[in-house]
Amino acid sequence: MPDKEAVKTDRNGIVICGAYGLGNAGDEAILSAILREVRTAAPDAEITVLSRDPAETAAQNDVKALYMFDLPGMGKAMRNARLYINGGGSLIQDATSRRSLWYYLYTLYAAKRRGCRVLMYGCGIGPVKHRGDRNLTRRVLNRCADTITLRESDSLRELEALRVTKPEIILSADPALTLTPAPESEVDAVLERAGIPPHGRYLCLALRNWKGYDKKAPIFGAAARYAWEKYGLTPVFTAIEKRQDPAAHRPAAKALQGVPHYFLDDAGDTGTIIGALSRMEVILSLRLHALIFAAGQGIPLVGVVYDPKVSAFLRYLGEDLFADLDTLTETELCALLDGAVSRAGNPEARKRAVESLRAVESRNMDAVRRLWEK
Repeated sequence: MPDKEAVKTDRNGIVICGAYGLGNAGDEAILSAILREVRTAAPDAEITVLSRDPAETAAQNDVKALYMFDLPGMGKAMRNARLYINGGGSLIQDATSRRSLWYYLYTLYAAKRRGCRVLMYGCGIGPVKHRGDRNLTRRVLNRCADTITLRESDSLRELEALRVTKPEIILSADPALTLTPAPESEVDAVLERAGIPPHGRYLCLALRNWKGYDKKAPIFGAAARYAWEKYGLTPVFTAIEKRQDPAAHRPAAKALQGVPHYFLDDAGDTGTIIGALSRMEVILSLRLHALIFAAGQGIPLVGVVYDPKVSAFLRYLGEDLFADLDTLTETELCALLDGAVSRAGNPEARKRAVESLRAVESRNMDAVRRLWEK
């Protein structure tokens, strides 16, 4: 399948493509984790990242970066690369956008045609709903992917349903689980800048706009009031996607008149976000990566499921405190908070589950090393 122009013996590059440069802390955390593992597995590689904001990506990660729709530039980088990495996160799905799915499938095809080995890294797969998209996904993954590592078992079942059988498929975990918090002084500074005392008793709410959320926003506010009145937990609305999430937090906070609460609209980089979440007693979140970051710190979780990837991660972790956004009620959410608070004093079981997933996550780096050295 590689074209004649792609056959080179001096390839020393790695091209990485994902949902980068969009201001989403979860996706930036994935990139940070991938880069750390790639630099360990292939220390001499020249790394190029495809990004929506290449200047910011380059500055934050000390890499060469290209605009993700610079197709000539992307093709040139792939011709000089030995390995193409797609991931992580849920890129292979058409629920958010069919055009997004087509773009990421195209990059897999383009990389294989230009002679790269192709690794899909710590991925979530699905949902792929449209019949044409399912057929296209099956053809591209079977023809172009060498190895696919998955972040949870629901994605393995989705690949089986899609009849993807040709690549090597490995069950792993989300690379963001390996990230650690920033130093205490940096976390203190981020919280103080938002007017938040660094060492209070807090309930974190990490919310996002989604279809039907506007009708459910008062429920989150009522649950936050309940946590304050029953447990003395001060609500902190924490943005994971700082350009969008604050707009989801304000409607929920309307129910908190007379209750102290804070807005952490910009928690800084990945390290300080993880550090801020580590100061919370309970996390209530629609945002998947708030749950992943909190899980990595052993914080009790309540998930609200707007997308199957949220419940898939929580089940894979062994968590059971979650409910669907579509059917969520105030009574249900308060009961879930009761369950999470009851677990706050016994973090050992959660820590053991996370350590087990971190050990499994090392399969991602093993796959990079094998394809790089092959």
